[in-house]
Parts: sequence; C-alpha cells; structure tokens
Amino acid sequence: MLFCHYSPMISKRLLCALLLGSVTLTGCASGGQAPTRIIKQVTDGVEKDLGDLKIRNVKIVALPDGSGTFVGFIVNHSDEVDGLVAIVVNGQRAQLTTEAVLTRNKPMIFEGDSANAKAKIPALDAKPGYRVPVILYFAKGGKVELDALVVANTGIYSSIL
Repeated sequence: MLFCHYSPMISKRLLCALLLGSVTLTGCASGGQAPTRIIKQVTDGVEKDLGDLKIRNVKIVALPDGSGTFVGFIVNHSDEVDGLVAIVVNGQRAQLTTEAVLTRNKPMIFEGDSANAKAKIPALDAKPGYRVPVILYFAKGGKVELDALVVANTGIYSSIL
C-alpha cells in the first residue's frame, strides 16, 4: 500500500523531468544560418556558380580500366559567350571533346541522351566513394574548383564509357 500511495507523485516528477529534458535537449543553438540548414546539394553531383556560369551535377564515373568520365552540365546565363578551355581532374588534364560553346541558356551537357560534350580522364587514380579535386577553366570566366564524388560504373552509370 505504501508503494501505491507514492506512485502518482513519483510519476508526476518523472513526467516533469522528461518534459523539461526533452525541451532543453532538442533546442537548436545554431540559428537560421547553420551549415546543415543551408545545404542545397540534392544529388551525388556537386554544383558551383561562377558569376553567370552555373556548373551542376558534377561527378566522375570510375571505369573498370582505371580511367574516368566527367559527368555534369554547364549553363551560361549571360549574353556574353564563353567557352570551356580545360578540365583537370585529380591533377590530370581530361581529354575534352566538344563543339559546343557556352551561349545564353544553351547548356553544355556531359553524358546522357542529349550530350554535346565528352571529357575522359585517362588514369583517374581514385576509387568510387571518394572525392577528387576538379578544376574547370573557362576562356572568359576564369576557373572553378570543385570536389567531385567518384561513382562506380554500375546502376544508372553503367552505360557511361
């Protein structure tokens, strides 16, 4: 009987302690500009802006022979025409093949059904799951540095050569 008499009091204290603990432990002191709140990467690929040049969904597909393929696209939102001069991946210059120039809202697309550019890295020297430095050089815009994810040549990337 003694235990039953004190049970409601103990449970009220326990409930208050849990309520107080949950309120204080779940508060976020980082504020509205917390680094985890402003992430906007929604794919494997990375993205970066260089003025009106928008580089999107950049990743590297590691091929079985040790080479790699650059995947992504670039859009120019300026009236001024620009050109992609070179791509350097993991310290190695990619073999760039394209006839496309970066005119206003005409994307340069690497890989896929509507591709108009290709960039091969002869000896990638990186395993899937790791990131490698990527530098894109533009004729007028300058250079952009990224850390791109290396993905395996399987699944949706199995058709990339």
